[in-house]
Amino acid sequence: MPLYQIVIYRPVGYDPSLEGAGMMEEIHALNREMIAAGARKFAGGLTPPEQARALRVHPNGKVLVTDGPYSETKEQIGGFWILETASEEEAVEWARKGAVACRASSEVRQIFFQPDSGAPEFEDTARSLDALQSKKGGEGKRQFLVTIVLPDNFDPSTITAETIEDMNALEREMAAADARKFACGLAPASTAKSLRRQADGKVVATDGPYIETKEHVGGLSIIEAADLDEAVEWARKGAVACRAPGEVRELLFKPAAQK
Repeated sequence: MPLYQIVIYRPVGYDPSLEGAGMMEEIHALNREMIAAGARKFAGGLTPPEQARALRVHPNGKVLVTDGPYSETKEQIGGFWILETASEEEAVEWARKGAVACRASSEVRQIFFQPDSGAPEFEDTARSLDALQSKKGGEGKRQFLVTIVLPDNFDPSTITAETIEDMNALEREMAAADARKFACGLAPASTAKSLRRQADGKVVATDGPYIETKEHVGGLSIIEAADLDEAVEWARKGAVACRAPGEVRELLFKPAAQK
C-alpha cells in the first residue's frame, strides 16, 4: 500500500504548554487507533520554528546556514529525513550534504515529542525537552527532521541520474553512520489535500497544498493507507485531536540506501 505524510500546522509563537491533558489523551488515543489499524509508521512533534536552522545552496555550491525557519510561500517541502544524532550541529552537517545532493534548500528542526501507543508520557503538559530526549533513541542521541524545500512547480521527472546517485550515496553514508531513521521524497504539492478544523468541530478537506505564511509544520505522521481518501480520513481525525489544520501528501519514493 502507498505511504502518506500527514503534517500538522501551528501558528507562529505557539506555546506547547497550552496543550491540556484532554488534548494529549485525544492525540494518544488517535495514535493507538492508527497502530491498531496497522497504518502508522512514524509520528512526532517538532520544536518551535524559531529554533530551526535554514539551509540554502548558493550557485557556487556552498551552503549557507541561518537561524530560524525556512519560509518561502512559493516553495514547498519536497522530501525529508528523520535523523538521530548527538547534536544539532551534526544534524546540520548531514542537512548540508543533503542540500548539495538534492540541489535544494532545506531546514532542520528537532523532534521533541513522539506520541506513544499507551498512556500519555507526562502528566505535566509543559513538557521538559531534556526529559523527552532522555526517553528515546540511543544514549546522548537526539532526533531531527531535515526537510528539503522545492519550488511549487517542481517536476520530479527533471531529476537527473547524477542527482539520484548523489542522493543514494548520501543515504549510504547516513546508514553507515547509523544516523538515518527514515527518508523519502514527496509527491508534488499540487497533489496535496489540505484540512482545516471548523468552529463546529467538522474538518473541511480541500485540494492543493496548505499555505499560510504565519503558520509552520508542528508535527507529522507517516501512515500506510490503501488510497488518498483513507489517508485523508486519518488526517481528519488528526486535525480534530490536535486542534490544528493539516496536509496530506503521498510519499513519492524512499532512496535505496543499501545499494
